[in-house]
Amino acid sequence: MMDLTEKPYPGGRLQRPAASSAQAIFHTSQVIQRHLLTMTIVAVAAYAVLGSTAVLRAWLAPLTMDWLGYGLSLLLILGVMLAFLRFRRVPISQMQCGWLAYLLLISTVEELAFRVFLPLYLDQFLDLRASVIISSVIFGVLHYWTLRWRLGACLFTVLGGLGFSRLLHTTDDLALVVLVHWLVTFLNTPRPPQGKPRT
Repeated sequence: MMDLTEKPYPGGRLQRPAASSAQAIFHTSQVIQRHLLTMTIVAVAAYAVLGSTAVLRAWLAPLTMDWLGYGLSLLLILGVMLAFLRFRRVPISQMQCGWLAYLLLISTVEELAFRVFLPLYLDQFLDLRASVIISSVIFGVLHYWTLRWRLGACLFTVLGGLGFSRLLHTTDDLALVVLVHWLVTFLNTPRPPQGKPRT
């Protein structure tokens, strides 16, 4: 009997083709193991070698001074997401709610890794602009590897990283950037992986 896991996967809107379905990413657990774990390792490693949280505390200061405002903003964004899903006739299941929570978590981890810790570490050896560019390129490359995204999507990810960096350095408000990242990531991937190749 033919092994279905060996069938080629032509790819999707974001995911590039794979030689076999076994190499493709169809499950949320794969996203967590490959993407969240990698991004968390980058964040922890960059934080460890940086050895300072002074700038992080400064960027988080607006959150501590106006936690109610940020909480309401979070609820507003969540309401927009749920309305979008309802409009698209996507069931609001436990899995879907878990996906929204995951997107907030990965947005937070990625902002810490690629907008705070890694650029600050690189800034010890390079100027700020080069540090931001290199960090954003690494951000895009990791999406190519961990999520098997198409090259075009990864290039947009690099540009998005540069935009998030610009927003952070303009506002000095890390919590705001995380919320914007969360919304943008949701609009790009509103649903979790469906568990099978899409036809």
